[in-house]
Amino acid sequence: MKRLFLAIPIQTENNGFAPLLNDLKTRLSHEKRINWSIPKNIHLTLKFIGDTYPPDEPRIIEAVGKVVENHRSFEMDFNRTGVFGSHYAPRVLWLGMQQTPQQLLDLEEDILTAFDSIGFMRDRQNFVPHITLGRIKDLCEKQYFWKVTTAIEQKSYIHQEVRDIILFQSILRPEGAIYKVLKKWELNP
Repeated sequence: MKRLFLAIPIQTENNGFAPLLNDLKTRLSHEKRINWSIPKNIHLTLKFIGDTYPPDEPRIIEAVGKVVENHRSFEMDFNRTGVFGSHYAPRVLWLGMQQTPQQLLDLEEDILTAFDSIGFMRDRQNFVPHITLGRIKDLCEKQYFWKVTTAIEQKSYIHQEVRDIILFQSILRPEGAIYKVLKKWELNP
């Protein structure tokens, strides 16, 4: 079985992403239980598929291909940070969007519907488009963490045109996941 997910690749070079991530890593360097994201692995997940049997892969590729035929490229602006989890137990520090493009919401809905039709049912969670900056296992100084994160300037860090969707295989390794491209689709211009 392969561990699969469908995602939009995110450009992390020549924009504000690396300076933001590096600043947070420096300011929170005493927090040893935050796993910081690796820039080359950054993506926006559209559908986590999970462990998949080989015969299901062609059905997934066909379903996504039909969805992509009906969608055009669009732009996204990652200009807002946030935290998943509670104030007492933050779990994920993320970068998201003040306003989610309707084209992204439509694409996501069509993808979930296509997966429903081939037996990969959607989960109950609402779609919150974001990219993970860091996963938090535990904090030694919560008050300082909140001081740093609430002071992050809310501005555009990544602005990009979405042209591609990729089916990735996630290969889990002790040093971190490796993402292998299985199939790439281009959205209509």
